[in-house]
Amino acid sequence: MNNFLKWLEEKFMPVVAKVGNQRHISAMKDGFIGAMPFMIIGSIMLILAFPPFPADTTNFIGKAWVNLATNYFDILIVPNQMTMAIMSIFISAAIGYSLSKSYKLNPLSGAMLSLAAYLLLAAQPVNGGLPTAYMDGKGVFTAVIAAFFSVELMRFLMERNIRIKMPDGVPPAIAASFDALIPVFLMVAILYPASIAVQHFTGVTVPAAIMEMFKPLVGAVDTLPGILFAVFLAHLLWFAGIHGASIVGGILGPFYAIYLSANQAALAAGEALPNIFTQPFWAFYIVLGGSGATLGLVGLYLTSKSANLKAIGRVAAIPAIFNINEPVIFASPIVMNPILGIPFIIAPMVNASIAYFATGIGLAGRGVTQPPWTTPAPIGAMWATNWQIGAFVLVIVCLVVSTAIYYPFFKVYEKQLVKEEQENAAA
Repeated sequence: MNNFLKWLEEKFMPVVAKVGNQRHISAMKDGFIGAMPFMIIGSIMLILAFPPFPADTTNFIGKAWVNLATNYFDILIVPNQMTMAIMSIFISAAIGYSLSKSYKLNPLSGAMLSLAAYLLLAAQPVNGGLPTAYMDGKGVFTAVIAAFFSVELMRFLMERNIRIKMPDGVPPAIAASFDALIPVFLMVAILYPASIAVQHFTGVTVPAAIMEMFKPLVGAVDTLPGILFAVFLAHLLWFAGIHGASIVGGILGPFYAIYLSANQAALAAGEALPNIFTQPFWAFYIVLGGSGATLGLVGLYLTSKSANLKAIGRVAAIPAIFNINEPVIFASPIVMNPILGIPFIIAPMVNASIAYFATGIGLAGRGVTQPPWTTPAPIGAMWATNWQIGAFVLVIVCLVVSTAIYYPFFKVYEKQLVKEEQENAAA
């Protein structure tokens, strides 16, 4: 164990910390966080338009909901079409903004340039209108690539002072617009011919070609081995003292968007939902209570004989209900603590396995909406699955199992701390 901890500290942590701080990964994470409010509101409106009740329900609430959705469907679905259905627009602009800001370039210019590049690749006009087929989750990879390319092009030009510089007396907003003129021209001159060439030689648009390239990876992530690898990596990073959820979550962002968008499209079409691994699946089954599925551990702390652990439990209880667990991770501590680090990694992996099989055989619904990750797990899981009662039951099962996994390690650690507290009191 000492050799393993030494390897983590000297070899593993520096590399992963460098990756986690890499500006493109950070910008991608910021882009999806920026788009999240639109995705949440769009998801809510989709649920209103597609109630979780059969058309012939006799339930009073269900009957009223079905009547509302039937009579006002065209009105209810519009906010979804203007948010979730075009999420890639928001993601592209947000990534461009964040990446430009990290380079100390004009962030507004970076956002607008990224958006224009994305639209040029994914939504060339057809019969006077912009097609929206690849503005949802299917266009996410295109949005990311367009943002990276656009901002890097702008940075390349600015570093070499290839720009139209206005006199000092010109207002900053006007000067910034002229600064962006050459990047916009070159972006169009490069991407538009490239888009035409791709369509000519492949017969498909750029986002369709990119999705085809990423199809094996998209399929691999939504499998139990893919999920377990992501869970293991995130929690190993946490154990090493690095915010694993932030790093792994940033990488998983495009996949979450693709899977949720596909599930929503299937729901609207009356088809079976294709994907299991959505962001709510991670938040409310795998890591209920926060990374490491520590909600059960906090409950154990509240009953502890150790004054230290009981105090931590009291402080951490309310945040844990809302899936925030930095207090318990750093106060216990779990970081670099082998006694609690082992169940911290194992418990979420077991939860992932249970939830994957339960969802796969239909005991719990698949995600069709994205509640805020701070929603208490039972409510969030039901909300995400269009109020399936099986989701509530699955959360309880995962909570019981994760608590049982923590229990023997908790007792060992508690015994150690109680002994130390008694020795300190005697001294």
